[in-house]
Amino acid sequence: MKCPHCNASVAPLQRGCDTCGFSATALHPCLGNQWVRLERITDSAHCLRLEENRQAEVILDDFERSFPQAFFAAYLGTIPKELRPTEVGFWLLNQGAFNTHSLHKRNDFGVVLVIDPHMRAASITLGYSIEACFSKPDLAKILREMAAHLTAGRFGKAIETACLGCARQLRKHAQSTRWTPDGTLNPGMGLEPLRGGHRPVSRARANLTHDSQP
Repeated sequence: MKCPHCNASVAPLQRGCDTCGFSATALHPCLGNQWVRLERITDSAHCLRLEENRQAEVILDDFERSFPQAFFAAYLGTIPKELRPTEVGFWLLNQGAFNTHSLHKRNDFGVVLVIDPHMRAASITLGYSIEACFSKPDLAKILREMAAHLTAGRFGKAIETACLGCARQLRKHAQSTRWTPDGTLNPGMGLEPLRGGHRPVSRARANLTHDSQP
């Protein structure tokens, strides 16, 4: 992962950044250390019209249908002067309980867009499990694509553009990643491998009925 303060590389289980010393506890004095409940779109700045919110929710629904393990969430609010949007996104992924369609989704598979409407600033923070799907240029491209909407105050469109960009990148990553088996099945096991992602057609077992006895 990348340090949200200095953007240096940090191992997932590492407690702090070796470069700048940043850690999750550094945010506690300003943001606290309690879990917080958030909607998929949390508009603390009250800058979205109802119709904009609804249209963005449709895009978020499509994202979750395409990637059932993952979710996309957006937070819109004024960021404290001493913090960066990337730091707030990091804190939200660590302390946020997001109200997604499935309560079993882990924040490791979350994508959080943070927007400061007053400063026209934005950042995208990724959960540990999907971070490898995005390179730094990938994220920069998505932020550039939404920049015009952000500058013009079209925050609903900015959310939609960011979500669609993340979905596009996840599909691109999935298409470029081919799974290959690590070994061959033991022929003595009497098992067949799944080919092409489909289960083999079931074959009836001779001389066996529901009331058969061993």
